[in-house]
Amino acid sequence: MRPTDLFRISCIQVLRQYRKNIGVALTIILGTAGLIVVLTMGRSIEESICTDLELIGNATRITILFKQLPTTRYPVDKREFKQETIDGLKTIPGIDQVGVIAVRNGYVKVMYQNNISSFQMIAVDDLFWKVHNSSAQSGVLFDQEDLKQHSAVCVLGQRTAQELFGDLDVAGQFISVNNSIFQIVGVLDSISMSDKDRHIFLPITTAQDRISSVSPVNKIYIRCHSWDDVEHVIASIPVVVNSFQPNDEIEIFLPEEILARVKAIALGVKIFVQLALLATLLLGGIGIWNIMMMSVRSRTREIGLKKAIGAEDHDIFFQFLTESLVLSISATLMGFFLGWGGVTITASIIQNVPPKDLFWLSVVIGFSFSLILGIVAGLAPAIKASRMEVVNALRYE
Repeated sequence: MRPTDLFRISCIQVLRQYRKNIGVALTIILGTAGLIVVLTMGRSIEESICTDLELIGNATRITILFKQLPTTRYPVDKREFKQETIDGLKTIPGIDQVGVIAVRNGYVKVMYQNNISSFQMIAVDDLFWKVHNSSAQSGVLFDQEDLKQHSAVCVLGQRTAQELFGDLDVAGQFISVNNSIFQIVGVLDSISMSDKDRHIFLPITTAQDRISSVSPVNKIYIRCHSWDDVEHVIASIPVVVNSFQPNDEIEIFLPEEILARVKAIALGVKIFVQLALLATLLLGGIGIWNIMMMSVRSRTREIGLKKAIGAEDHDIFFQFLTESLVLSISATLMGFFLGWGGVTITASIIQNVPPKDLFWLSVVIGFSFSLILGIVAGLAPAIKASRMEVVNALRYE
């Protein structure tokens, strides 16, 4: 039998039994689509989780500061991280954002109309918000342009806004901070930094110009792309800092317990998803085997007739094996389209671009698995059909 005829007959036979095949086909389709989504978007989903979930965000956020000096010898600590050091840290592979902070010891006096209160003040850059995954409860957060122009703007914590105004919608209002006038551009959300809801945030350039006793840049926050990058980043930080500031000793802080829990949860979820996908595909293989065995039994007389008119054992063998492959591969091809749809939707939800190289790699893996699945599932029924005795097959009722 010619290969083209064999393929055509097998396709017709699979279509004739579509009611029997639909359940198995759906299993393979869903398993293939899930495999493609997991392999293609797994890394992007992991990075998105790191960015969006505060618990995991804490696990990927590293704090760098100077080791504390004996106060008797050094009454004023004037150490600061140089811009070269900050730029060097940004080149470490695995780092997503680097934000800096300067503080003022004690409280600042804040006045609105006739109300005078005292709050803690923090001077930050625009990347500070991204490191902490912060957003504005109302209004906006100041940006890089405000830092460049040394704008007299500020962001309030929620308790600060409530105590001063009794409201959170205060963008556009003006307050006095240590006798300097600032315009409020927004109020910080309560999730990203709940411990700083009674603070005032100023652009670091503006604070150093207008507020006295503001410290130099003495603390750096780093956010990694994912928890897998944390270990490498921590090992690289001292090397980079020492190359620009060899005489300064630093301390690195990381929530190790949270990181360990996040990794354990991630590993558990990853294993569960992979086992579920494997089980789905294996069930598809078992379904193909079961359908092909039933097909052999129901077509016993057909097999006998074909052999009686001259069909060889290998003809019968390849026909049933090809039917198994057609069912497996056709379901896998439909799974590819469903998988691409799932990848597109997932990328849209997490606002990412689907990595096409990973998609095509997952397609190759899925196609290879489908070939193996079709061959393994159809092998035993094909052998059974090819070895069937002609006389017994013709007598079968």
